[in-house]
Amino acid sequence: MSRLIVKNLPSYVTPALLKEHFSQPKGPVGTITDVKVIFKQDGTARRFGFMALKAKEWYDKTFIDSTRVRVEVIDAVKDAPVPRPMKRRRLDTSSTEHDGKALVVREEPRDLIGTRVQQDLTDVEWMQQRMKGGVEDASILEKAFEQSDDEEQDQKVSQKRDPTDETILHTARLFIRNLTFTCTENDLRVLFQSFGALSQRSNKGVKGLAFVTYARPQDALVAFKALDKKPFQGRLLHIIGAVGRNNAASTDGGGKPKTLKEQRNEKRKVFAGKEFSWSMLYMNSDAVLSSVTDRMNISKSDILDPESPNAAVKLALAETHVIQETKTYLESHGVVLSAFAGRPRSETIILVKNIPYGTTAEELREMFSAHGDLQRVLVPPAGTLAVIEFVHADEADKAFRFLAYRRLGNSVIYLEKGPLGMFQSTSSTPEMAYGPAPITIEDQAVGDDANLDVVNGKTLFVKNLAFATTSERFMQAFHHLPAFAFARVQTKQDPKRPGERLSMGFGFVGFRTAEAARKALKGIHGYVLDGHTLSVKFAGRGAEEQEQEKGGRDKAKTTKMLVKNVPFEATRKDIQQLFGGYGQLKSVRLPKRFDRRSRGFAFLEFVTRHEAENAYNALKHTHLLGRHLVLEWAEEGDVNVEELRRKAGVGFGDGANVPGKKGKLVLDEDGDGAEDDI
Repeated sequence: MSRLIVKNLPSYVTPALLKEHFSQPKGPVGTITDVKVIFKQDGTARRFGFMALKAKEWYDKTFIDSTRVRVEVIDAVKDAPVPRPMKRRRLDTSSTEHDGKALVVREEPRDLIGTRVQQDLTDVEWMQQRMKGGVEDASILEKAFEQSDDEEQDQKVSQKRDPTDETILHTARLFIRNLTFTCTENDLRVLFQSFGALSQRSNKGVKGLAFVTYARPQDALVAFKALDKKPFQGRLLHIIGAVGRNNAASTDGGGKPKTLKEQRNEKRKVFAGKEFSWSMLYMNSDAVLSSVTDRMNISKSDILDPESPNAAVKLALAETHVIQETKTYLESHGVVLSAFAGRPRSETIILVKNIPYGTTAEELREMFSAHGDLQRVLVPPAGTLAVIEFVHADEADKAFRFLAYRRLGNSVIYLEKGPLGMFQSTSSTPEMAYGPAPITIEDQAVGDDANLDVVNGKTLFVKNLAFATTSERFMQAFHHLPAFAFARVQTKQDPKRPGERLSMGFGFVGFRTAEAARKALKGIHGYVLDGHTLSVKFAGRGAEEQEQEKGGRDKAKTTKMLVKNVPFEATRKDIQQLFGGYGQLKSVRLPKRFDRRSRGFAFLEFVTRHEAENAYNALKHTHLLGRHLVLEWAEEGDVNVEELRRKAGVGFGDGANVPGKKGKLVLDEDGDGAEDDI
């Protein structure tokens, strides 16, 4: 939002007429915060006014009746020049005579002043000065007595630091005032994160106030110097240092320093939100085992039998069953499972993982509601993970920092920010729900290739943008498209102008549905915006599973699968028993090194494509012996192990170049030698 000045207005214009002109139905979507027309003392308009609106190019050079107006963005307020100090002090008026002649003011030399001071001393005082110190010391004292203390006062004042800077360096927290009521937390994040990493943002209510906390106090001070009294969304920011919250001390209640274990736990809590998790559906193995055995009325020893050779396979199958049940439950309550594939993280949704079996929704609600208002709490029937959604982002951030790695029952809970767009916007999901919905075979099996296209990404990557194109202009160009969600231009910090941002020449356009994104791709590609022809494709950031599914669509006829990250302890029989429950296997290959150890991947071939798809969707989140199995569709050339060894060239290949291996030298007819292996 910008503060705009509208010039060349008609003399009869009023604020209502000006607001009506800038609220045309065909104009860009925006919120007019205030309108002001400047009048003279006699009540006539001065033919210019001010307003705050996210549109400048569209209304510039438009007509109000028969007058064409000019719309410009108001520049930052420039400080007045610092007054130069006067070279000489003017004589006081009392020092001049009535006839206008100035009195001659003569200053006595300092030596005479010192002599006069000595003349005022008595003989006894003069002798005491000579008895306490030498003649040189006395003269030094006299000179020190003669000096003024103005220089010392100036030095003390210069050494004294600004109290606002001291507060910011101590707390790394800023208090921002005079914000527009339409300002969101995302707007503040984009503005302040260019100066450093943010640890907390608070803009709970529409009050025009906000708090921003940095991870480093130096970054907070730089942001304060750069943004204080600077325009933002049509208003001048007023930033002061905020008092820090009551944080926990580095010592315990008894005053003793904390142990190394306690310090590590605190460090894990601080960096809990910055760590990347490989599996959002991670489940505690003990909780999975307890859930399955409790509902099947069997004991844990029946699954974890020490005499059974396939105990790890049984546990992996149990985890697969629980994951499928959890996914079905989440889908029935409005959760978009495709959002788990590398999306930006939400500020209000928290995934609670590694919870013990038997944890109820009431217990989690009681734990998290102490930090803010909850919108929904979802606990699948298996009870191995939960989804918590807060109403306000600052309360969710507070609960995340306070409850990360907190002990719950006999385990430590892991918290992770949920993906953005995890819940359907049209979902009428109740706050708390129990019991899974029935699932059909069609829901479990992967359909034809047309259905897989819908699972594709909802974000488009737009290249070849003009560097003058702003995010507002970018949004105005595409906001009319169906199911439009957002549009932004990727920017970076300007090294020459602190606080300013520079366009990087590309941006992103998001949609609420994948079908709308696919249709918009054909229309936007080749579109000319600000003199540049746009190049558009689907965004590939973090879409690892989407790329895997795309590879599956390209090889829709293959029945061969590549399994990576296989534990080195796993055998060919374990792989066959794990995948054999979802279809008939034609072949199983587990390549090994020259020392008979597993290479960490395997090749599978199913009889039908349908069985391969069922196994792929059922086991893509499964862990075997603590390792997450990564499934991919194999190409025809990948099944040739010798070809893989030749391409990889890792280690010693097939063992031909093992050091110390005996060989013999064979001489040909020319006398050249060729070394052969025995």
